[in-house]
Amino acid sequence: MALIGLRAESARADFGDCAAPGYLDPVEDRAPAGGIDCREEERFTITTPEGPREVRIVVDATAPPTNRVALVGQLRRGIEASAAALMAIGEGAPDDLTVWAADLSGARGAFEDNAQAVRSPDGCQIAFYAQTPGPGGPPFTIAHEFFHCVQFAAHGANVYRDASIWWVEGTAEWFANVAIPGSGASASYVAAFDAVSPDTALTAMETESVVFFFWLSEEFGLTMPFGLMRAMPTSGGESAQRAALAGFLAPDDFQRFAEAYMDRRISLPGGGAAGVNPFPGDTYVWSRSREHAMETDGFVLHRANLEFQCGNWRITRHEEQGTWQVSRDQGPWEELPEEVSSEGSAPIEYRLAAFSVKPEGLRLRLEAERDPCHICPATVQPDDPAHCLVGTWTLVSGGMGARIGEMLRGTGQYETMNYPDLDATTVFNADGTFSQSAGAAGGDSSFDMSVRSPSGDLHQGFGTLGMDRSGWWEVDGETLHLCFAENQVRINETLVGPDGPPATISAEGGPDPGGLTSNRQYTCDGGTLTMIESLPMAPTIEWVYSRGGG
Repeated sequence: MALIGLRAESARADFGDCAAPGYLDPVEDRAPAGGIDCREEERFTITTPEGPREVRIVVDATAPPTNRVALVGQLRRGIEASAAALMAIGEGAPDDLTVWAADLSGARGAFEDNAQAVRSPDGCQIAFYAQTPGPGGPPFTIAHEFFHCVQFAAHGANVYRDASIWWVEGTAEWFANVAIPGSGASASYVAAFDAVSPDTALTAMETESVVFFFWLSEEFGLTMPFGLMRAMPTSGGESAQRAALAGFLAPDDFQRFAEAYMDRRISLPGGGAAGVNPFPGDTYVWSRSREHAMETDGFVLHRANLEFQCGNWRITRHEEQGTWQVSRDQGPWEELPEEVSSEGSAPIEYRLAAFSVKPEGLRLRLEAERDPCHICPATVQPDDPAHCLVGTWTLVSGGMGARIGEMLRGTGQYETMNYPDLDATTVFNADGTFSQSAGAAGGDSSFDMSVRSPSGDLHQGFGTLGMDRSGWWEVDGETLHLCFAENQVRINETLVGPDGPPATISAEGGPDPGGLTSNRQYTCDGGTLTMIESLPMAPTIEWVYSRGGG
């Protein structure tokens, strides 16, 4: 950057005496009470979008002279690079600057900070601690503090209010990367963002928020962080910050930030990956029909994994507040489908990214119902509670036939009624298939009935009824789901009336069950299996089975 001579017209009075008692107290209250024996090493002028600014660099005269010239040169390089960055962006300027190369080592204490900046009557003061130059070295550290001076000039002392720290520090770290690209100095803050972002709101962060500003300037240009600073209030607390931030970008923009982060597409100013390493988030698994709920505070970059195991799933959103999208196999981000089909043993997996700017945050309840008639190659293991059902069961009481017979007898039309059991034998296999038959060992079941007409004539019927059904079964808690895939019925009946010879009826076949399902509450204690089915507007049916072949 081309430098010009000292300004003929200054926006400020002359610099104060850095050695005067109390002059440096605002920027460093640990300075000696009698003042610093300082020495002005350099004074120069920088060009900014708002005109020239005067800069001086002073050092503690009592500090060892070793490398003093080199240090002052690095500090000047950081200032000049910062001014050049402002010119490239096209806006912003600090007041006049005093940079103090502080040396408070030894008994005066150790320092966690690399530097500090404050607004002062004659401009902006920066204290740079040579003993802790920072990971990017003096130029990078000075560029960060230089931007705080830009913030002071634009927003006043209120810029450092607690609620503003997230953007005050985040934009300063962003700007230092613009001015001094390629230093890698922000790696620790990127790692900090990775660590806290799953449960910390952007507006509750400090310097780690720089990841957001990396994305913001890449997506919208270098002037966008300045626009955000202008939009932020300097009073009102975090709620006011959130309200202003929510109005600064559209909800879909924040969602794109979340997606870019999860895809590791955040870049540093000037090029190169920022090195984000997102934590994956909780995994929500659907192996049976169920509901999962997610809740996150506003402005938190929420992430999760959705896993749909074998089955055809119908997905319902019972509650949805906030913006979110899913991505499969690192593909594009999109809406979660209403139906998901997972074949075989490999589940269907989605990454979920969300960033809600609503005060209530993200609220999401997803229910996935599995089609019980979907065939999944699974084996019930011996340690699974559902393994109790595996085996052959013989009906000892209740059942569909007994219930139908009871209902028919209740009409008062039948003198006798012995209705056959249609599922007297049930076999549950470990591979998830089952079969049922009306008689033992797949045979038929006998029945007989008689009806007397009003005139006293007797009509009788007797014969055999056979039924073979098969399908698939699975257990969800205490509920047994049955899906009937095949249904074969055989009937041989003889009707005897008061007049004429007996009539014989034989038929075989049966309607396609078409995925007919039955959901039954069950208990299994090893030797006895009880199932109960309750349907609206229909009688409750209970089956009691004994283990074995009858």
